[in-house]
Amino acid sequence: MEDSNFLHELKIAVNQKTDWFNTTRLQDLVTQYRLKYTCIHNLYDTMAKKNVIIPDPYRFDKNISKIIIPPRDGFSDSDIPKVFGERFSEYEMMLDYITTYLRFSVETLSIGIVKKLIEFNNFFDWKNISVNNPDVNTHALSICLTTIKNGAPSVIQSMISDSITKACEAADKIKEILMELSSFQRELYKTEIREKLFDHPDFNKEKAFSSVENEMAEIKRVFPKVFGKKPFYSDLITEIIDEDLSVDAPKKREKVLEKLKIKDANSSLSTKKKKTVNSKDMIMVAVQAIGGIAPSLAQIHQKVEENFSLLFTKKMTLFSKLIAALKKSLKIKDKPRICNIPIKDAKTGSERYQKIDVSEFLLDLVKKEHMYNCIATRQMEYSKIENSSEEAILSFVNKQISQTQSLFTILNALDVYFKNNVETSLRPKVRGMQIELSSMRNSIVNANKKRGEYASFKEENEQMQRLGINDYE
Repeated sequence: MEDSNFLHELKIAVNQKTDWFNTTRLQDLVTQYRLKYTCIHNLYDTMAKKNVIIPDPYRFDKNISKIIIPPRDGFSDSDIPKVFGERFSEYEMMLDYITTYLRFSVETLSIGIVKKLIEFNNFFDWKNISVNNPDVNTHALSICLTTIKNGAPSVIQSMISDSITKACEAADKIKEILMELSSFQRELYKTEIREKLFDHPDFNKEKAFSSVENEMAEIKRVFPKVFGKKPFYSDLITEIIDEDLSVDAPKKREKVLEKLKIKDANSSLSTKKKKTVNSKDMIMVAVQAIGGIAPSLAQIHQKVEENFSLLFTKKMTLFSKLIAALKKSLKIKDKPRICNIPIKDAKTGSERYQKIDVSEFLLDLVKKEHMYNCIATRQMEYSKIENSSEEAILSFVNKQISQTQSLFTILNALDVYFKNNVETSLRPKVRGMQIELSSMRNSIVNANKKRGEYASFKEENEQMQRLGINDYE
């Protein structure tokens, strides 16, 4: 039978756990996805450069709007470069979509989406990257990486090993959080049935709670009226009925409430404890968010370099060929390649020109890409920052956000400049950068948000201390 006290406790528990997932656990999930994406992008980029895979030529033309699992059917080892190249390209882009465009909240990550994410997370067997692995895609990945590592410099071998290790760790943590979310979504689904369907005027409570068969029949009858095309999960409906009418229904209800408790919460304690908040950890989250810029910056760097090459490609006359040959024989260095890029101010609409030394600009991109990649994969650069004082970390974050915002403005202007100034016959070869720039902008916004949260916390804490209130330790 229906128990109003149980429903009241259930609603409170579900609301508290929803807030916890949205503010804490799902933020952890985003961090793990970003780490995994950085590792996968490093592997993809290395395999493409070493020509062990043939990248999908249409990868940037695809409009991804939902989670799609790459194919798992078999193919021969001779087809690895093309077939596996396309699959790994799709896998890398799907991770980019998840980290950049998917909204991580209880409201949007439904049971069906979580199920897809779990399936996608299990696409590779990261704990057993071996040529003997029965999974065709893991087997192909192992062959590609083994081919690259044979005779490769130690830095490449180390990068591959480190990327696999960290991808494996991230996959494990992602699985753990997704399983927790899946379990919670099931309870959320059941709570919604109790809250909306049981209170519907067409639902006959007296008849429903008279027997197991009648409750199932009533729920099936009223369900379409309340939820329309929402999936009907028979196993969860059966759990609801068991919690209502089985012999041990009270125990089952207690078990549900116990499952919904937030394990690390102190809300159940009668005495109020100080909240343990480490402000340094908060600013380090902003540092990690800056590391999330690395993958998009790597792709932008590659495209910018190719586009600059097209920009300075001119039709060679006989005279210009002679001049070029003479310069080469006399070892005369070419003049620095300089571009004057028009940049429009988003607020005022006014236009200014910025002079760019191409060699210096590309070198700066390489340095930034390397630094952010080290942060994303938590290498030595990350450790140095972590071991610095809180003030120094904040200064680093402020500097990087300011620099990346300026860099984004220049890159956005360059994207237009290339399309307008490359020789007409070569313009079809110009590589657009809007997808990567969108991803970069989202990473900058996220880093800025984390910095803002840190600043708000510090300000609030200082105000509390001035008032003689110390809620944090």
